[in-house]
Amino acid sequence: MTRLGLVVAGLLALSSCGASTDPAALPPPDAVVRLLSQGNGAGVVVTSDGAEDPRLRPHVYPLSPVQSAHAVVDALDSLPQWEVVAGRDGVIWATRRTRIFHFVDDVYLLLQPAHDSTVIFARSASRARKADFGQNRRNLGELWQALEKSVKSEK
Repeated sequence: MTRLGLVVAGLLALSSCGASTDPAALPPPDAVVRLLSQGNGAGVVVTSDGAEDPRLRPHVYPLSPVQSAHAVVDALDSLPQWEVVAGRDGVIWATRRTRIFHFVDDVYLLLQPAHDSTVIFARSASRARKADFGQNRRNLGELWQALEKSVKSEK
């Protein structure tokens, strides 16, 4: 096998490693809050109020948490490579698979009621790699863009 073939085989093997997508493993809201509070790191991005990058800011939608959850699921269902794993108690867990090597990124969304709106916080983390080359930021950008379309149709 060529050197390139070995590298590709190794990357494909890595892509199948990592956490499962067992819906029973959905973390409770307080665990997601702890994950969000850990901030950004190697292969992880989280939303925060003061983020310079708009993809890394929480988003507010003029919908109830239930309506927002439906809009999120509709948005994720419309995106290729995305899958909703589970949702409960204001937490939605989705995964996104990269096209070429099929790496899996876990995306946790926390929906918090705020007066007559819902604030959505997000965390996107790579399972099998430390350097994500900006993929997790792109994940959140793709999510927010699809969610904007979904919210418009929800109203």
